Amino acid sequence: MTQTTLQPPIPSPAPESAPAAAPHATHKRRRTLPSAIGEPMVWLTGGALTVCLVMITLLFSMVIINGSRTFWPQPIDKLTLESGEVVMGIATQHEEATANTEARTLYRVGNRDIGQASFRWINDSDVAQREQPSDAVMLEREAWGVWFGVPEQIVRVSEDGQVEVIAQGSEAYFANYDSLHRQARADRALVDRMKRYELGGVNGQIDRLRMNLLQAEIDAQKDPDALFRFGWGGWAVLGVLALVCVGLNYRLRHYGTELGSPIARQGKLLRSIGMVSLVLLLVAMWVGAPWGRNVVTQDDLTELRTQLTLREQELQSEYDQILSEIRLIEDADSRLRVKINEVTNGQFAPTSQTLSDQLLHMSQIVRQVQTNTMGVGEKLGVYFSRWWEYLSTFPREANTEGGVYPVIVGTVLLTVLLTIVVTPMGVIAALYLREYAKQGIVTSMIRIAVNNLAGVPSIVYGVFGLGFFCYTVGSYVDVGPSKATKLSVSSWWTLLLVTGAMVILGVATRLWSKPDPGKLPSRGNVLLQRVSWLIWTACVIGVVLVVSGTPYFSGLFEARSSEGTPTFGARGMLWASLTLALLTLPVVIVATEEAIAAVPNSMREGSYGCGASKWQTMRRIVLPGALPGILTGAILAMARGAGEVAPLMLVGAVKLNQDLPIDGQAPFLHADRSFMHLGFHIYDLGFQSPDSQAARPLVWTTTLLFLSIVFALNLLAIVLRAKVRSRMAGPTV
Repeated sequence: MTQTTLQPPIPSPAPESAPAAAPHATHKRRRTLPSAIGEPMVWLTGGALTVCLVMITLLFSMVIINGSRTFWPQPIDKLTLESGEVVMGIATQHEEATANTEARTLYRVGNRDIGQASFRWINDSDVAQREQPSDAVMLEREAWGVWFGVPEQIVRVSEDGQVEVIAQGSEAYFANYDSLHRQARADRALVDRMKRYELGGVNGQIDRLRMNLLQAEIDAQKDPDALFRFGWGGWAVLGVLALVCVGLNYRLRHYGTELGSPIARQGKLLRSIGMVSLVLLLVAMWVGAPWGRNVVTQDDLTELRTQLTLREQELQSEYDQILSEIRLIEDADSRLRVKINEVTNGQFAPTSQTLSDQLLHMSQIVRQVQTNTMGVGEKLGVYFSRWWEYLSTFPREANTEGGVYPVIVGTVLLTVLLTIVVTPMGVIAALYLREYAKQGIVTSMIRIAVNNLAGVPSIVYGVFGLGFFCYTVGSYVDVGPSKATKLSVSSWWTLLLVTGAMVILGVATRLWSKPDPGKLPSRGNVLLQRVSWLIWTACVIGVVLVVSGTPYFSGLFEARSSEGTPTFGARGMLWASLTLALLTLPVVIVATEEAIAAVPNSMREGSYGCGASKWQTMRRIVLPGALPGILTGAILAMARGAGEVAPLMLVGAVKLNQDLPIDGQAPFLHADRSFMHLGFHIYDLGFQSPDSQAARPLVWTTTLLFLSIVFALNLLAIVLRAKVRSRMAGPTV
């Protein structure tokens, strides 16, 4: 086997005529600008979101921290000043020294009923000694705020003025205090319930008897023949005619309903005539009823006065009996007293500012706090006890003490009422604008107007609610039409018939303004359509005049209004809820329109293809599909309406009201009553309180409560919306 050696190939020489290779060209890569990538916008949008989240977090953190520490028990300091004066109180605020001022501390010293200021600034350099004595107590009282002092004794005063000492000294005082105070507060709560419910119920019955007598006296002065009334025979004839109209409408329900039928318009017109005639007959039967001719004679008045006098005597006897029981309890309660001395001048806590020589009643003490000897568990007990008092009791001391129970009830009830009113109104308006109204310049102008209404200042709605709802509609409900708007009997009946005829004419012009099937609208159709709008406008005006000028209505509260005490003609819960409903109506309309527009047209077309009518499609397809969006609009309306304050100051909210708009007495919901609202309560505490320093912590606490209630209501609505969405989505495979 021979071995071969591989030689590398010898390159062939380049031909002399070939040109030299060109050098390689290097291109510089172009730099992509950050704006083309979008990185600056990413940082900008992310930074904006971060700023918003930080601001919201800081807001809620500040409210939660300041609002939740209001009721935490603070130590009681006893200060001995360089001047020899002794002061006892709780430190609430500290200011560091500056170039012009010394370091100082603000102390809550209470004891207002003996002439001391509730709060006092004390320079740190003026304090010679600071201690926290174990026997120092803070009393939270029914009136005149808190009292700082040292307990000395518990006494019982007999009927003849003899004083029996039950406990002498701090140790004996603390050993006997709890059991005695518990019984005294129970007796006081019993007295309050008897005054509020039992005496209040008897007073209500007496007031109703007095109003019945006053109304009878007013009716006796009226002329029974001034108003036209049907006799029993005429009224029976009207009833027969009404039944005939019902029967004819039933028989004509299928007449002229075929599409393209030449008698379709005539059938609809006949049914409209029958319905209008039925309505007119029912109105005539109601206002011209023969029993409306009741005459109140002087003999009737005498008999009524006798019956009411006897009943009033029975009620007065019941009232006196309840009042005697209350006085017995109060008399026994007033005998147990305590002596708590303040350290500045050695004065004891008095019964009241006018009775400064009498010891404080045990039942006047809401809570006694001995902070300096309390452990964490005891402080937690006081903390939650104060929270419960705050949520479940009525306010006192110009809203700077006590609870906010009526404020919570008023806020929640107002929010629920406005949601109940605004949601159906907004949904119906949005459904008509999106599904039924012809899209053109008129609907565009309406949408622009709705969007502009969302930007109207809320105080404008308050002025409108005060002028229209309270003074116009409310006055009509109380006393009926005013003298300027009341029509004569003949004019009213003529206007009623003319309005009915105009309604029939409006239906006819609307029917004949539509072109025949398959044909374009003629000039006559367009003219009739415009005329129909004028006729319907006149019909609306006629109906308003018929209602506002009727001589057959004298109001529901004529007797009470005659004494100068309006019922619905003043500010109240009903008008406040309607005003806020108008304020939040644009929010619901816009949200509902967007939700309806988001429902795919293919679902509508499928419904039409299955033979469903337009209303069936709206009810079964469009509204269920848009329901989550509708609930979103309701949530937004609820959140905005609950936080409004300016309109409520004009149409219903008050500083203090002990009568709740809802209670256990008929009619249970008293929509005519004014109410308390958390937003207005915050404003009152912050800017209208006579003791601003004492009210400042409650501003944060009330704000925290307000946010919690709005959050809870919104959360409830969001959970409901989530359930609706899950039901709409159906089971997943």
